[in-house]
Amino acid sequence: MVNLKMFPILFFSFFLSFVNNDTHIIWSTNRKLTWDDFNGKPDKSMQAAALTYTDIHVGASLEGGKTNVIVDNFFDTKLSWSKNKTSAALLAHEQLHFDITELYTRKIRKRLNEIVSEKTIKNGSLSKESSKLLKQWKEFQLEYDTETNHGTIPDKQKEWEQKVTLLLNE
Repeated sequence: MVNLKMFPILFFSFFLSFVNNDTHIIWSTNRKLTWDDFNGKPDKSMQAAALTYTDIHVGASLEGGKTNVIVDNFFDTKLSWSKNKTSAALLAHEQLHFDITELYTRKIRKRLNEIVSEKTIKNGSLSKESSKLLKQWKEFQLEYDTETNHGTIPDKQKEWEQKVTLLLNE
């Protein structure tokens, strides 16, 4: 399960100022999550076995009349938790939530850079497009949890892993 709380879109600021290296992990092909990364306190009121807290930050800076788009994401170790830190299948399910966040980070970055390169930036166009894609990210995460029943349907989980891997490799 993933918490999809979206912070306000932060234009004219830099993403790196929001990252705490002690508690935030930046997505990387070389760095997979481990159960040691899930340091939050489990919410006993939730039925979920685990919660992966990821977020996407969108920013832009204006330098010399040129707009630079900054889009990145992170996994928050303090807000992510698991009630079961022995299941490899559950960890793979949670990793895919982080992978989906990276997928949408790339989609947002690509689209905003297209808008900037087309020089068709209208008042609020970057914010509007970001909001639209962030909503799609949330829906995609929910679809993933629904179709895999939070990773408990192995065949569906495998399908999603293949689908997301293919999309990340495009």
